[in-house]
Amino acid sequence: MRKFLFIFLSVIVLFIPNVNAQIISSCEDFGHFDLFIDIDPPAEDGGRIIIDRDQQFPRVPTTGTTIVPADFGDFAGGPHRTDDPGWVINTGGFEDDELLWFRALGAMQFWDRDQQRWLNAPPNGERVRYFGIVPPDIQLVGTDEEREFYSNGTIWTGNGFQGPVEGLIEPYVGGLHAHLDFCLEDSDERCGEQSSAPTGSPAVGAYLIEMQLFSTALASNGLQQKYFDSNPVKVMLNNGLLVDDCNAAIEALVLPVVDDSSPQPAAGVLIMSGP
Repeated sequence: MRKFLFIFLSVIVLFIPNVNAQIISSCEDFGHFDLFIDIDPPAEDGGRIIIDRDQQFPRVPTTGTTIVPADFGDFAGGPHRTDDPGWVINTGGFEDDELLWFRALGAMQFWDRDQQRWLNAPPNGERVRYFGIVPPDIQLVGTDEEREFYSNGTIWTGNGFQGPVEGLIEPYVGGLHAHLDFCLEDSDERCGEQSSAPTGSPAVGAYLIEMQLFSTALASNGLQQKYFDSNPVKVMLNNGLLVDDCNAAIEALVLPVVDDSSPQPAAGVLIMSGP
């Protein structure tokens, strides 16, 4: 019999204290928080973009993917909106004017509080929209259609995503600290540019999306990508779940499967021979 020993603390985030320490004690106590990104080696060819090196956030045990819980009910964004997490690269990580981008991955999943499980699609066609920054070249010389394409954001659905697959987070100038907007919308109402714009009545639950961080900077030879892309990161956005239900959604992502079944006798073949 195989058993897995796993200790899950009631505290969602467990980490080693450091100068960047932040306490996220429950699914409804996120506040205004940041996700720290390291470059190793910093600002050099072949540097790796590393998300949450100090493991301040939960991780999927099978893949090591970081899970960042955020809340549409926080005070930063208004109803069905949040500008967390913040993306932070400290001084020296990139060179000035190098750009940090995100890349949309996969399709959105939905935590159903009644069924207590993750579903491959939300119940009513809800969407999560993430507003990046219009890339500088598009802003300067792009067409109105191209600028609108990026301004409308990247949209995750149960079937995948729409809009720009890759979007700009922010240029690096002496450091980088960017809070962009996530917005949840139902099938009839869409997220507008104003935080007070209605987005309908999206279902209560958690919405899980996945992305990857990368830079378009070129290596010193001018041909290759300078930095290795980050590992994927999952952002779990809570829409109205109470603490226990929200914690259950995270537990379902981080708890390993436990096999308590007893071992069965090995199958064999009995060969009988007659006289």
